[in-house]
Amino acid sequence: MKRANPAQLRQSLEAASALVKHGIRFVCMPVVDEADGVNLSSQAAERLERMAVIAEAAEVSNG
Repeated sequence: MKRANPAQLRQSLEAASALVKHGIRFVCMPVVDEADGVNLSSQAAERLERMAVIAEAAEVSNG
């Protein structure tokens, strides 16, 4: 296992803090390697986009 460097760890903490700040529940996932990290980041971005679409639709229907 290759240890994450300080910059990578800082990015992870910043991402977790942003999710907490916005009240978004999340699951911490270990990253196996760089490709796995890219894949997990892509999945997270897709989920956040989907959540944004759902939130926008709710605003329009309540609006």
